[in-house]
Amino acid sequence: MYANHGAARVIRIAHGSQETVATISVKDTAKLSRAIAHELGKLFGNITIEEVNVTPDVDHDGADMLRVEIVFSGKLRASDAKNVAGAARKIMPTIDELVDDDDLYPLLSFVSRVDYDRRPKSATY
Repeated sequence: MYANHGAARVIRIAHGSQETVATISVKDTAKLSRAIAHELGKLFGNITIEEVNVTPDVDHDGADMLRVEIVFSGKLRASDAKNVAGAARKIMPTIDELVDDDDLYPLLSFVSRVDYDRRPKSATY
């Protein structure tokens, strides 16, 4: 369950009988999404980053994390594999600058525009 509190997002996730509460303060989610799209756009020559969806979350151990869904058009080449693998490392400085959590790590999902548009609107990743 998500609740907005100003620039911070409070997340409550039930794990059995326990509940984890995390607060992640993102100064400007739209700005963060644009900055991530810009950084990732520099890595790939054959695809276009069309949209970046950023969602604060909590991992299974209760640690704060940032889900980053990257919607792209074009075809990933075999040579892009190293860029996909290193994308989280490349965007860390941007996240550190715009998010008030020093230990926040992104979990990236690359989704083609075709697959993104095909899924039900209520689906989350």
